[in-house]
Amino acid sequence: MKHLRLTEWAVFVGALGILATLWQPWFSYGLTLEIFPPRNMAVTVSGWDGLGWLLAALLVASALLGIGLCIGFAINAGDAATLPFGATLGAVAIPTLIALMVVLFSRPGLGLDLPASAVSIEPAGWIGAISIVVLTAGSLASIRNERTAGPSREYSPPPPRPAPPAEPPGSAAP
Repeated sequence: MKHLRLTEWAVFVGALGILATLWQPWFSYGLTLEIFPPRNMAVTVSGWDGLGWLLAALLVASALLGIGLCIGFAINAGDAATLPFGATLGAVAIPTLIALMVVLFSRPGLGLDLPASAVSIEPAGWIGAISIVVLTAGSLASIRNERTAGPSREYSPPPPRPAPPAEPPGSAAP
């Protein structure tokens, strides 16, 4: 764990935030029943149901790639193990972030044909949005900030080979 930098911790926290909030309510619609006494009711939709299967799959893939990147750095694996996670995460997280922001701000009708203004975003939705921003920023910073110094990058060349023994002049190999 001592090999994790702030950027990898950000990726890890963002990945956990995404996975933790998908089961929570992301969108809600409140209504008041005109009965005596009036009753307030709310329809809530979790991240799994409100975001659609493609965006939910992209969020889970981003989170799993982020966790893989953190595990690679935690066990001090070489670039061959961490670079594929980092590069793929950078390529997946940016479109996922854009798609999530479009869905959040267009506020889906919750399958009830509701107007966007009637649907509100729950705290788990905002936490999920912040988590993908943190994950994306951390992944891009992790790729950019390659370790060129430090104990894991130290290189000591092998010792020089000894010189071959000198043969006396005039001796030829048979």
